[in-house]
Amino acid sequence: MLKFLRLILFALLLGVTHAAAQGPDVAPPVDPADFLDDVTSLADRTEARLADGRFSTSSIEVARSELEQTRQDLAELLDQQSAALAPLLAEREALGAPPEDGTEEAPEIATQRALLDETIARFETVQKRALQAQTRIGALGDTLTDLRRRMFTAELFTRQPSPVNPDRVAGAHESFGLRGAAIEREIRARAGDAPVIEVLTDRLALPILMFLVALALTFWVRGWIVKGLLASADEELSNQRKLALDLALLIARAALPALGLILVAQALRNSGLLGPNGLLLLDGATWSLSIAIGAYALSAAYFAPSAPALRISTLGDDKARRAHRWVSALAAIVVLDRLLVGSGNANRLTIDALALVNAVLLVLGGLILWRLIKAIRVAKREVEAEADEDLTPDEQPPWQPLDSVGRLMRFVALVASVLAPVLALVGYYGASRFVFYPVVYSAAVLGICALVYHAARFYGRGAVLEGEAAEVEPATLLQVIAGILLAFIAAPILAGIWGAGEADLLAAWSALVDGFSVGTVTIAPMDFMIFAVVFIAGYTITRMLQAVLRRSVLPAVRLDEGVQSALLAGIGYIGIGIAALVAISTTGLDLSNLAIVAGALSVGIGFGLQNVVNNFVSGIILLIERPIKAGDWVEINGAHGTVKRVKVRSTEIQKFDRSTMFVPNADLISGTVINWTHGDSLGRLIVSVGAAYGSDARQVERVLLQIAQANPMLARRPAPYILFTGFGADSIDFEVRGVLRDVNNIMTAASEIRFAIYEKFAEEGIEIPFAQRDLNFRNVEELGAAFRGDPVPVRAEKDEKNDDLDKR
Repeated sequence: MLKFLRLILFALLLGVTHAAAQGPDVAPPVDPADFLDDVTSLADRTEARLADGRFSTSSIEVARSELEQTRQDLAELLDQQSAALAPLLAEREALGAPPEDGTEEAPEIATQRALLDETIARFETVQKRALQAQTRIGALGDTLTDLRRRMFTAELFTRQPSPVNPDRVAGAHESFGLRGAAIEREIRARAGDAPVIEVLTDRLALPILMFLVALALTFWVRGWIVKGLLASADEELSNQRKLALDLALLIARAALPALGLILVAQALRNSGLLGPNGLLLLDGATWSLSIAIGAYALSAAYFAPSAPALRISTLGDDKARRAHRWVSALAAIVVLDRLLVGSGNANRLTIDALALVNAVLLVLGGLILWRLIKAIRVAKREVEAEADEDLTPDEQPPWQPLDSVGRLMRFVALVASVLAPVLALVGYYGASRFVFYPVVYSAAVLGICALVYHAARFYGRGAVLEGEAAEVEPATLLQVIAGILLAFIAAPILAGIWGAGEADLLAAWSALVDGFSVGTVTIAPMDFMIFAVVFIAGYTITRMLQAVLRRSVLPAVRLDEGVQSALLAGIGYIGIGIAALVAISTTGLDLSNLAIVAGALSVGIGFGLQNVVNNFVSGIILLIERPIKAGDWVEINGAHGTVKRVKVRSTEIQKFDRSTMFVPNADLISGTVINWTHGDSLGRLIVSVGAAYGSDARQVERVLLQIAQANPMLARRPAPYILFTGFGADSIDFEVRGVLRDVNNIMTAASEIRFAIYEKFAEEGIEIPFAQRDLNFRNVEELGAAFRGDPVPVRAEKDEKNDDLDKR
């Protein structure tokens, strides 16, 4: 009904807008006054029910949801009315004010002005009525919220006699007997006077058959499938195979028993033996057992007691089996609660029966929850102790917020396991249930979220290649997106578990979508969330496209490494820019207000970020002009290295000593850079050598030429040649010159040629000279006396200098 009203209202407003643009002769198909009359009628009925005190806890939630939805519809009506009224006001302002000096206005203008005034007055009337209705609906919603809070408080803190009181136990026994007798009477009445054999063959044959089929599906078929899947689980499986195996096991453990349960329930329903009370009990049992089946399957997937290779939990084999049993037992407690207490009001059980069953279940559930949390805490401490033994004090892991959240949750569960049974036994029925079951349901929701997040993490790990750091980003983003989506989905579920109603969730959603005002600025959190999701999706698609090109497409294309790197970098810049533009246009963010801030900060930003912008633009120039590219051997200020990557701000160069040098892009554009492999890999090799004076110069030339021609690293065209470069102080100097096929091998080629020269010159008897020097000593007599051990004679000049110093 609400969706139908929205469609009618939207069509109505479109028609009104069209009529206002064309003139008053075209009437709108539906009048908004009808919707406002319905709103007024709803408010009158709500006020009457409040005055008569006819609201219960459940009916208050329905009424609040209806009022909240109506309030949102009124807000939408006001927005659309304002949007339709704005052009009419602008048109009337364009006509100007009517003449005041008594002159008559042109008939066409006067007619148009009257039509505009009439249309504007109609819109303004609708706006005023909508504002008044919105205020009234908001006040009624606040009144119902306050009433619900008071009723909820009274329900929590109202104490009744203890359920273990003998009188209450007797009353509970009588209540259950009456309900059982009522169901028995229904079955007898529907079976009539037919013999038992006829009832078994005609009415119960199919339910019995379906029960046998359910047993086969639950135990035999399920066990056979699970056993076969577990046999294929080992540590060598890939992450994706493990994920597929986990999913298959989850389906086998949950779907087959659920299918058998549905078959039995449908067969009993079609038997015609169950009346209203029996059908109500059957529905409750079906839903409750479905919950138990799902809890068992999820617990088996998380703890994996029979398959350590598939285990998500960090517990050992024995503790994992115990934890799985405790979780299954806790699920059985929840099933019994839903079956006996949750549907007890519908089965018209007395408060004595409900309180007694609630107390018994909470005592058992508290004990099970206590054992489960204690087992998990002990196992967690053992794992942390084993990890700490292998770490030094400097290697201790950093603080993790999720660990603190886990400890807090375990503490809350321990408190609930003790407090809930005590409250139930002393007579606080509502408070005991509020303390225990929301904790259990919240743990179940968070456990499901953990399983889904674990699946996303495993898929991300299996989707990347090992050893490629650039490919890890899509997997990380996949985990981030999964975490955001899970938090977004789990938040309203957890809020509902802890007492938030549909109206509260609608109000929270409205606050997210419509935003809230801070002064004259409206902040809509949903816009920022949509922006983040769209941008992250675009960024992920860009990275994945780069990965596909790098891995599959570019290796098959005959492009050098530099062109491939430039292409990938360009695709990255373009993809991120498009992702940002699409995110902005999708959310409809108004960036005009940022112009004032940008103008005020432009000078400071210009000075502060001029180097960043300069390097960024220089990086784009490097990618376009490609004076250097990935794989080039460059020389910068005497430092040699290979270009690894041209990034946004700087270029990464790996030197030959395996160290990495980061050079700002602006320095590469404005400075002098020698690129040894810019056009091709060819490069000149020059090796200098000297021969002793007296050697045959032509013989030296012939030997050096043979050595150069025999080296496979030198190109044959142009052919290597020998130069007689000059007469040195100790030798006649020659140079071996040639062109290397790959200049990256220049050091190796030069070393091999020098080895060959040394060996060949020795064979040919050509001497490689070395410098010889004559030393002249001035104090030969003193050195001789010192070597002989005689007294060292003192020179006359030194005695005269000493006399002069004494005189001074």
